[in-house]
Amino acid sequence: MKLKTMIGMIAMSLLCQKVAAQESHALDLYAGYSYTRVNTSTISGLGSFPLNGGEAALSYNVRSWITAVADFGVTAVAHHASNIVGIETHGTQTSYLFGPRLAPFHWRRTTPFAQGLIGLAHATHGLYNTTGSQLAFAWAAGGGFDVRLNGSFSLRPLQVDFFQTKFTESGNGRQYQNDLRASTGIVFHF
Repeated sequence: MKLKTMIGMIAMSLLCQKVAAQESHALDLYAGYSYTRVNTSTISGLGSFPLNGGEAALSYNVRSWITAVADFGVTAVAHHASNIVGIETHGTQTSYLFGPRLAPFHWRRTTPFAQGLIGLAHATHGLYNTTGSQLAFAWAAGGGFDVRLNGSFSLRPLQVDFFQTKFTESGNGRQYQNDLRASTGIVFHF
């Protein structure tokens, strides 16, 4: 009786490992549309404005529930009239963020996740009304969910992050920008 139970447990363990191995992929590539709502400081008078663009992320599954992420985004605004008369903001913001993504559970074909990323952001001179382009520390915290379509693709209907940068604004020194970043796209599993 004990031998049958032990063999059954070993067989069940091997079966579970095989199923888990089929479900997990070592490398994922995300590509999608990104929208950032920039909220500048009240000191500069530049107001809030939208940035539209794209986001790509390469992630490596360290364990079944934790992933190392490298996230890259490029967003831009053509022209936005600020709260100060005669000033129009325009330009591009690029972000380079790295960090962990946690996905401790899966529900059917849906995988919710939370992430915390740190890195750098670059802004062209016209975006915050400065004389030159600038580089600043940036971080993002948020989450989203993926819906598996098949073994090779997942849909990411929504990912939302609080995204903070610290750029110089309109000659007023470095100020915090507390932004909201949302994206949607496709995940490719390798």
